[in-house]
Amino acid sequence: MNLNNKFKRYLQQGRFFDKDKRVVVAVSTGVDSMVLLSLLQRLPETLRPQIIVAHVNHQLRKQSKEEEQFIRHYCSEHHLQLVVHQWPVAEHPTTGIEEAARKMRYHFFARVMEQEQASILITAHHKNDLAETMLMKLTRGGQLPQLIGIEEQRAFANGKLVRPLLIFSKQQLREYAISNQLKWYEDETNQELTVSRNRFRHRVIPLLEAENPNLLDSLSSYHEQLELAVELEDQFAKEQLEKIADEDGHLNLRQLLQFPLAKERLILVKWLEWSKVTNLKQGFIEQLFADINNRHLPQFSRQIAPDLVLFKNYSELFLKNVNQLPQKAQTSINSVVKLGRWYSIGNDYQIAVATTKSFFGKTADYQEMWLAPEQLPLRIRRWQDQDRLPLKNGGHQRVSRVLIDQKVPLLERNQQLVIADAKNNIVWAIGRKWGWFTRPDDYLDQWQRLVIGIRDLKRRKE
Repeated sequence: MNLNNKFKRYLQQGRFFDKDKRVVVAVSTGVDSMVLLSLLQRLPETLRPQIIVAHVNHQLRKQSKEEEQFIRHYCSEHHLQLVVHQWPVAEHPTTGIEEAARKMRYHFFARVMEQEQASILITAHHKNDLAETMLMKLTRGGQLPQLIGIEEQRAFANGKLVRPLLIFSKQQLREYAISNQLKWYEDETNQELTVSRNRFRHRVIPLLEAENPNLLDSLSSYHEQLELAVELEDQFAKEQLEKIADEDGHLNLRQLLQFPLAKERLILVKWLEWSKVTNLKQGFIEQLFADINNRHLPQFSRQIAPDLVLFKNYSELFLKNVNQLPQKAQTSINSVVKLGRWYSIGNDYQIAVATTKSFFGKTADYQEMWLAPEQLPLRIRRWQDQDRLPLKNGGHQRVSRVLIDQKVPLLERNQQLVIADAKNNIVWAIGRKWGWFTRPDDYLDQWQRLVIGIRDLKRRKE
């Protein structure tokens, strides 16, 4: 069966597009894209879509101008619509030009799709490209889905990107071009071994093919098997997440840790991916996984994306958008306490210091406190690492230990406020624990009696 018939049959099986679809075809004038364009043109009318050719003149090589003129002439001769973009030399970066060029191309293709009301972008990636990508991913390490290499179809811009040449080798495409007398241009930069893909193409793959002449077919088979494996993994992870995640997306940590480590890692990674957390480095994932399984680390937070923070909080894992975190203005309160005045603690509580119990009435819970004159004035502020509460036995306890013992979640812990005296001794870790100050025999004559109270605003509303 010749290549035209194989291509036609593959399109029918793959259902990439219908004949009435408008498609953008990325054409570089290299042999791969010229064969793709020819194959599309030669489809029968029952399968052939409406073709819009998109070409980028990178202005990186002397022959770029000649290539642009060639594709203009070709499209005119074959009555094909053509859109050309010239990448200004002034926009070329000094480093990372390959990646910058790729991003620019796909941005251009997306723009053409939108302008031409096309829902499909077609590129000429083939079996050799797939093999190179799989081996590069395997060498670098990462997650199993990355090892799939190149997807046959994926979402792109306002539609999808399809690669209908993945079943064909570079040699098959070249033989087709020669037998059909197609003209194409060779990009001499494809020979530069400073580019990692070129090293795999010209050095690694030939060595492997010497060991296994059917290397491309073998990798293509693994590609199909990996796609199925990842699909089954996704299905498993989805089913388990429905069981161990609540309606807010918080993971029940106790249930998660009951899975074997491999399944636990899979569920965790899928949960992050489906929460739009992608491109995490393998080392970061392994450290995160180790911290989650560390029973001596009941709480922690990790920024895992520019706008997302992950929290481990004793019994659950959850993500918070940085915009949802308490604002610094609320946590940086540092005020001298004025008697008879209410101070807001977040949105739910208020505290006050007064000289009589009658100030609070029935609206608050309160504690009587006798303090020495040199301990005044009191100050309300956020707790600090060195803060300690004086104890009845003459010792001290760190505020941080109080928060740990009471299993205060990190988000609340970071917002914890204290009342400190003029010597910076902690009178009260608000809502958590009181300090103890040993009174002298004549404290009634020398010390001041204060009443410190707290009221629950939610309870008052009820």
